[in-house]
Amino acid sequence: MAKSNKLNVGIIGSGKIGTDLLIKIQRSHFLHCDLFVGRDSESPGIQAARSMGVNISTKSLDAFREHSSPLDLVFDATSASDHKQHAQYFLEAGIKAIDLTPAKVGRFCIPSIDAEAVTHEANINMVTCGGQASIPVVHTLSKVYPNISHLEVESHLAADSVGPATLANIDEYYSTTASAISAYTCIQNVSVKLQVEQSAWKPDMLTIIRAYTNDNDVEKLYEPLMSRVLEVRKQVPGYHIVGTPTYRDGAIEILVSVRGQGDWIPSHAGNLDIINCAAIAIAESYAQHVGVQPGHSQGQGNGEPIQGTFGSLLGFLGKGNKSLPKTA
Repeated sequence: MAKSNKLNVGIIGSGKIGTDLLIKIQRSHFLHCDLFVGRDSESPGIQAARSMGVNISTKSLDAFREHSSPLDLVFDATSASDHKQHAQYFLEAGIKAIDLTPAKVGRFCIPSIDAEAVTHEANINMVTCGGQASIPVVHTLSKVYPNISHLEVESHLAADSVGPATLANIDEYYSTTASAISAYTCIQNVSVKLQVEQSAWKPDMLTIIRAYTNDNDVEKLYEPLMSRVLEVRKQVPGYHIVGTPTYRDGAIEILVSVRGQGDWIPSHAGNLDIINCAAIAIAESYAQHVGVQPGHSQGQGNGEPIQGTFGSLLGFLGKGNKSLPKTA
């Protein structure tokens, strides 16, 4: 086991996602980053890791082959094509992989639904940012409205929150997000869109979900949706329902906003923050499964529950005085 009895982890990919992951891991009571791997020794991510005293390398998989201490788990924050090559090495080396690319090699995982999957799978796929934002909601919708015929998921992102790897993997983004939505809802008719906002404004990530059904009883969605959102907020504090769900043009429509914590990436880049928070939640779940006891961290841990009320959801269906349901 790792230093301070934490899980010993590595990160491959020193861009925005990888570096933000590293900063979040530095706060974790369960994880210790023992190796940070990139390509450019002078990149901002590598320099940040060096300043934190983390072991760094630019040797790709050779860095893991040559590393002196065993790693329990690695986060892959590279690209879909790269992960397909990395996955085989990690499997053979006995290193559990958490994949933040849309490579679709391993099992899909959404922390508020099936975090325990990490305990028995060698490779976990975190779907996409759009998947992490929408699947907790569409999974709930599929339970409340069993006759949904079609799902639409449309995410709007600020231009500076979309990196070159996302653009290079755009086909995989659409395919993986749609496949995961179908896997969690058993609804095959799914459409996924991604809109990049090219303007001076820096909007928070916004995901619009439309579930087509002839059942217009929105009131029965209140408690299950509130409960699910509270579960998500344990890992992603900036996860919110905007306004109130409505029924229009034959569909239940729900807007989800995600604001990040602003660790390495801007706060409005909730799309990057949500997938990182989800990945760390899964890794910490695995650490607890194998018996890691909470150790010292350099700050407040990721995933602390946020106390207080829910803002816009409290007004949902005019129930402003209704108490928040307790989470399971």
